[in-house]
Amino acid sequence: MAQTVSKEMLLFKLSLACSSQNVENRTSDNEGSDTDDGIVFDIDPSLLVDCDKILIGDMIGKGSHSLVYKGWYEDRPIAIKVIHPKCKAKFEREVKLLSKIQHTNVVEFIGACVKPLMVIIIELLEGGSLQKAMNNIYPTTFSLEQCLSYAIDISQAMEYLHSNGIIHRDLKPGNLLLTRDKYNIKLADFGIARDNICDEMTCEAGTYRYMAPEILSKDPLPKGAKKSYDHKADVYSFAMVFWSMMKNQVPFKDRADLMAAYDALNNLRPCLDEFPEDISLLLQSCWMEDPKLRPEFTEITETLIRILHNVYRRKINGLASSIEVVEEVDSESEEEISRAQDTPTSFESTMEIENIAMHENETMKPNGESDGESQSGTKTSLSDLMEKKSKKKSKIKRFFSCCKCIAF
Repeated sequence: MAQTVSKEMLLFKLSLACSSQNVENRTSDNEGSDTDDGIVFDIDPSLLVDCDKILIGDMIGKGSHSLVYKGWYEDRPIAIKVIHPKCKAKFEREVKLLSKIQHTNVVEFIGACVKPLMVIIIELLEGGSLQKAMNNIYPTTFSLEQCLSYAIDISQAMEYLHSNGIIHRDLKPGNLLLTRDKYNIKLADFGIARDNICDEMTCEAGTYRYMAPEILSKDPLPKGAKKSYDHKADVYSFAMVFWSMMKNQVPFKDRADLMAAYDALNNLRPCLDEFPEDISLLLQSCWMEDPKLRPEFTEITETLIRILHNVYRRKINGLASSIEVVEEVDSESEEEISRAQDTPTSFESTMEIENIAMHENETMKPNGESDGESQSGTKTSLSDLMEKKSKKKSKIKRFFSCCKCIAF
């Protein structure tokens, strides 16, 4: 049942969320804070909705500076992202960015509120996050076809973003949401995404385990320090997400978050043993140390589609071969059945003729006249013989009917 959460309660929960340390999803917050309380929002009024029409339900997630609730807006189920008051610039940037994005593999932006709280409203993806889905099936993994299908969805979303000059910078399973039927994925959380990509951007932006090495620095840097990197950082993160889906593991699982990031900086990569060769080659190209050598998402999408088609083609060919073998066996079985059916029938016919002849010889008098009693006996014997023959045929037919059923 929906319930209205007070502003004070939301602020209290936000303060707790911001003060807590979420080790698994630790991210840089160099661009997350903005203490300028005098900021004037430059948001198109058409993007704003009436906050009084929003009903807030249970909390379904949290970030470093936000809480996410399930809710309703004009009887439509929605996800409500409540942003901490310190992050006004970040909130405005995310609203503007989301309002420009329209793609089937990106969450739909519905609207925003600036008073009494900063709220972003998006469509509700009831399948939950990819990370949650992976946790639910652990230690098993998704099928190869499912991994490829999800990877294509992610790649198409990133292809769209990059073609519009947007870099996400925090691509990870926790920011990928599943549709209710769990067939498709949509990209979410544009809290640290950037458009109008410039030559230098904030370093260590994103989640350490999925962060491209060029965003990191071996030497300590002051807060808010800039580094030169571009959209190819997302390609590296995509490779880590794809690997994580295939293995149902976090990259460098035996290492602490920051140490995992420095392993990547030292050109260490997750193991690709037992991966199909074509997928191994794709991942290796995506997490190359030199960003310039990494492919564009246009190429990645084409490669993934080709690999998925090849997987299905091999399965179809294998199924076709199995059907041919079954049909060949069935054909041979039918021939054997036919021969077996012919054999007893021929044998019975021969025996019947011989029996009839024998009975006729036995019932003839020496002078060639028939004995009435003997004739009657002969008729009875022939009737019994025909009845036995009929029963035998019925048994044989039932037997071969069973054989056919087993064969099929």
